[in-house]
Amino acid sequence: MVFTHLYFHAKLRNLPTLPPEWFHYGYLGVDLFFVLSGWIIVHVHGDDLNHPDRTNPYLWRRFARVWPLLALLTTFKLALLLVAPALAPDARLEPSQLITSYLLLPHPDLPLIAVAWTLRHEVLFYALFALGIWLGRRALIAIGALWLLVILVAQLVPTVPWWFDFLGNSLNLHFLLGCLAGFWLRRHPETPRTSWFAILPILLLTLVAAGVHVLLEASPWKALGHLALGSSCALLIIALVQRERAGGMRVPRLLTEYGDASYSLYLWHGFVVGGLCWLWTKLPPAVQAWSVTWLVLTFLASVYSSLLIYRFVERPLLRWVQDLRGRRS
Repeated sequence: MVFTHLYFHAKLRNLPTLPPEWFHYGYLGVDLFFVLSGWIIVHVHGDDLNHPDRTNPYLWRRFARVWPLLALLTTFKLALLLVAPALAPDARLEPSQLITSYLLLPHPDLPLIAVAWTLRHEVLFYALFALGIWLGRRALIAIGALWLLVILVAQLVPTVPWWFDFLGNSLNLHFLLGCLAGFWLRRHPETPRTSWFAILPILLLTLVAAGVHVLLEASPWKALGHLALGSSCALLIIALVQRERAGGMRVPRLLTEYGDASYSLYLWHGFVVGGLCWLWTKLPPAVQAWSVTWLVLTFLASVYSSLLIYRFVERPLLRWVQDLRGRRS
């Protein structure tokens, strides 16, 4: 995602040295992100199914994980646009867009923090899974089947309303595939450790699926590209989880910290990348001659500032919201 926006803003601001063309394909990370989300929810909340009394705690945990940082940074973005509208002259601040930006409700326009369009799909998935917790496992299966039918219809019908296109977006397949991976892993907790010789072909399959996704992205068959990449990502998650369960994989502490800060990186990096690329256009020619160095510094600044946002903003916010829940109960 950082690579994609670094490429986008460098091209938008006419930097003479663009990042490599393959940076543009960082958007494929959204597919993996959605599949991971499906797996994580089943992994963390699978035991909540058939327990209606756990619906409210589940919703609170999802709210606490997603909304506080989003609301804070959306307010920050709104303040920036009001104080310095020249930063985004095409920004639209209509009431409906503002409300849906804060509440992550479906809307035909992008939210104020543009990358949060994916969170609208996340919230839809969270809500449907909450129904499964409330109504039971069989209801969740029925909901998943109905959602799959909506996705299929949206691909076959040439013109549908924007809200139906949102519900039937083929990206939503990834949540279902992630859930399937999660349920399979729950049913097979004692499977043998997956060797790297078995994981390597799955990695190669994922790269091939990513290529298929790119080739079909602008065609009427783009759903097949999503299905191919989502399925291979689900297989990769299964293989890696099996290996980790069997003690065959040790994740470096630095990567774990980056993983913890991924949500801050996701919401915050656009501010840094967009801001520093805009600033570059205002610098003296002698400094602009170092455009490659500027891009590298922009990338590093977006990553490391996100770690600071996680440590000093997101984590305290999450702790405060959790304490608030504890005081209320």
